[in-house]
Formats: sequence, structure tokens, C-alpha cells
Amino acid sequence: MTLDPPRDTDTRDRLLTAGAELFGKKGFNGCGIAEVLQVAGVPKGSFYHYFASKEEFGVALIERARDEHLAEVKPLLSDRRMTPVQRLRTMFAQARAECAENGPTVECLIPKLALETASLSEPVHAAVRCCYQQWSALLAQVIREGQNAGEIDRKHDADRLANVLVMLWEGAAIRMQIDRSIDALDDFQAFVFDTLLGDPRR
Repeated sequence: MTLDPPRDTDTRDRLLTAGAELFGKKGFNGCGIAEVLQVAGVPKGSFYHYFASKEEFGVALIERARDEHLAEVKPLLSDRRMTPVQRLRTMFAQARAECAENGPTVECLIPKLALETASLSEPVHAAVRCCYQQWSALLAQVIREGQNAGEIDRKHDADRLANVLVMLWEGAAIRMQIDRSIDALDDFQAFVFDTLLGDPRR
């Protein structure tokens, strides 16, 4: 039996890096594979060595972005040196700081593709949906910890509240790009942590 030769992971990474940049700027439907190949400096044949279609490439891009995001937030959300609400506040504060540093018009891949969700193929749509579900599940776990600690009002359903936080953040991020200002992110922080997640003991 002969073994398949090892794949050139550097070529695959170059394709994914170029795809993330271009799809983040232009969206899934606004960018073609030829443009990705040009930016990555990769021949067409190499693309189809890794991905059977643009759809499969899109799913791989989303899964990569998801893994990078979860790898960034998981250690923070599980850091029990902070209270649950402090963890949530710090996570969103760090995201806000990144937007302030990179500029209010920064394009993020998953939210960009989420805006196209109605016109995306089912596998790509499902991959986007899965990203938000996994992020919401992480937030729900921290919210439950906060409820058990008396920091967050128990009247809230943790799963629904987590979904609302994600929706509010994504809405604020869209408004940030419309206004070309991070003021919407500051409004998000103030409302969520001063009102929605305000100490129920006060």
C-alpha cells in the first residue's frame, strides 16, 4: 500500500489567509476564487487539491475564524480569578479595544458572511450559524455562573440572554461601521453592564 504524499500545509494556509482577507472585505458572493489565487500566489490546481469547491473553501474559512475566536475567548471566559461578570466585561472590552486599534471599518469574516446568510449555500449558512451558537453557549455558561454567584438576576434565561448579548454586540458592530465610530460599542458596554447585567442586589 502506498501512502499519499503529505500535503503542503503552507499552501493551504496561504489560501485561507488570502480568502479570509478578501471575503472579509467583499463577502462570499463578491469575491471569486481567481482573486484568492492571485493574492495567495497559488496556482488553480493547488486550490482544488485542498478544496472541492468555493463552498467547501467557505466552510473551511468560517471554521478557521471560529476556532481562532474561540481560542481567544475561552481562556478569558474560564479565568476564575475574575467574577463571571468581570469575565464578560473584559471579553467585550478587549473586542472594543481591537476595533479602536484597527479602525471602526474593520471587516470581520463571520459577521460579513452572516449578512449574506439568505443567499449562502446551506453548508456555508450552517457553518456561520454554528459559530454563533458556540459563542452563545460559552456566554450562557458564564451567565449561569454569575446567576449562581448572585451577580446576575436569575429571572433571565441564560441561553436567551447569551443570544441577546451576541445579537446586541453584532448590531453595535454594524452600527460602528455605518457611523465609522466606536461609539456604538461604548453604548453596548454601558447598557449591558450598567442595566442589563447590573447587580441584582442593588
